[in-house]
Amino acid sequence: MSKAESFIHATAVVDNGCEIGLGTKIWHFSHVLSGSTVGENCVFGQNVMVGPDVNVGSNCKIQNNVSIY
Repeated sequence: MSKAESFIHATAVVDNGCEIGLGTKIWHFSHVLSGSTVGENCVFGQNVMVGPDVNVGSNCKIQNNVSIY
């Protein structure tokens, strides 16, 4: 995978209206809710929940089972 691509695992859900930055990886069973923005080169571990309407900056790592409202 090139650094310019983003990766969203098949079991993750990214709602309509979200922006996911280049190089970001979203892993198993995570959910990014509508209106949320995720910067470049982030890593979301499994079962992470973000949103709705949350902004996550670039180069952030969010570990497993964390919710950000």
